[in-house]
This record gives sequence, structure tokens and C-alpha cells, in this order.
Amino acid sequence: MSESNETQPAASKPTDEAVDHTTARSRRDIGPTKIQLNFTSMIDVIFLLLIYFVITASFVQDEGVLTANLPKGTGQPTTKVPPKPKRPIKIVLASTGLHGARLSIDSIGGYATFTELSDQLIQMQYDPSRGLTGPYKPDHPVVIKPDGNVRWQHVVNAFNSAVRARYSTVAFAQAE
Repeated sequence: MSESNETQPAASKPTDEAVDHTTARSRRDIGPTKIQLNFTSMIDVIFLLLIYFVITASFVQDEGVLTANLPKGTGQPTTKVPPKPKRPIKIVLASTGLHGARLSIDSIGGYATFTELSDQLIQMQYDPSRGLTGPYKPDHPVVIKPDGNVRWQHVVNAFNSAVRARYSTVAFAQAE
């Protein structure tokens, strides 16, 4: 019997690989994927921030905190006078017919032309750079107050006279 066993071919495995195929995943024994954080770069960033804050920190007392020994005044205290509100320069325009207008500044006087009005406004101005010694600065308000019958062209000419005199705050009042 032993001869017969040797002569009989052993039960062979099928040679067709398609039948006996095992996938690469099943051949490898891979466990679940492990996620790891890279702390090296995070620690580097923390050290860089620490170095930055140490270098830029100021441990010196600020100038505003230093005490100052100021001299003590021995004179009498001054009384503060409240500033007077700026009373605007009023240019009054009144109609004198179909084409004419009467010009006046705060009832100082009447002017025949807008050039005379501009010259008077210049004389009333205080500007040391131009040699003017009047009581009003260039930023003093100027108000143009027209009569209800004055032509619009006269109002515009009065505005141009004030601007020519270099007043920077020119306004219009309601016509009466």
C-alpha cells in the first residue's frame, strides 16, 4: 500500500491564481491609521513668539509717568474771561429798482459798487502777512442778507466780493 500511495499523485492545489487570489490588503496586517501631531514646529513657533515678546518688551518707565518739579507761581491767579461769540459781518442787500441794489455792511455805510464793498471788507481784515490791521480775521463769519426783491446776480456778486477779500466762512441768510 505504501507503493500505491507513492505512485498516486498527491492532491494538488489548483494552479489557477485567479481562483486562489488574496488581495494585498488581506496579505498585509495593517491596523487602523494612527494620526499623530507634529509638535516640533508648534514648539518652534512658541519659542519664536516668546523671543519676540521678550525683545520688544519695554521695562523702562515711560516719559509721561516721570514726575516733574515745576516752579510754583507766586503771582495772583488770572481771571478767565469767557470768549465773546463771534458776531458775523452782515452784508445787507436791498433792491433799488429793477437792476440796482443798495449795499451796506452792518449799517456802517452804503457802497455803490461791489468793488467798493470788497475794498471795505479787505480794510476790515486782520492779516499781518498782508499788512492788514483790521479787527476781523480771515476765518471770521460773513453773512449775506438779501432783501426779498434783490436779483440773484447781486447776491452772487456780494459773495464774490467776500471771497475776493479772502474771507473763508461766507454764508447766506434767509431773504426777508
